[in-house]
Amino acid sequence: MAAMDSDQPAWPRKARHRAHNRPARPHAVLLRLSDEEKAAIEAAAAAAQLTPTGYAAKAAVAAASAGQAPGGVNDDLRDLQHELFAARRAVAMFGNNVNQAAAAFNANGRLPDWAAEAVRLCTTALVRLDEVISAIDRKLR
Repeated sequence: MAAMDSDQPAWPRKARHRAHNRPARPHAVLLRLSDEEKAAIEAAAAAAQLTPTGYAAKAAVAAASAGQAPGGVNDDLRDLQHELFAARRAVAMFGNNVNQAAAAFNANGRLPDWAAEAVRLCTTALVRLDEVISAIDRKLR
């Protein structure tokens, strides 16, 4: 066995410089990952020359600071949900317009001038509602 120089470590160590937050961050968050998710984070962390924990922390803070929820189907469904809410409001407003038009017709025997435009807007809202329902159907297949 070769003699080891006492000033040299038994294996070469690669020096690594990293900035330290002082004082250290006081909070920890536990992540539970699948094997595939862990491998993806480890690979991305290595490419960014960070630890997996440091990489996950920076990615989470960056996404949260930008107001970005994790992507995927939920984002698409959230957008469709907003459109459904808008369609519901449009239908409720149309119902109010129908009541006002009926009251005017009962009072003087004529429909208000704006009734035709209200019907056109309702038709447009129904077409858009059908599009949203079709998009949801495609997502769920």
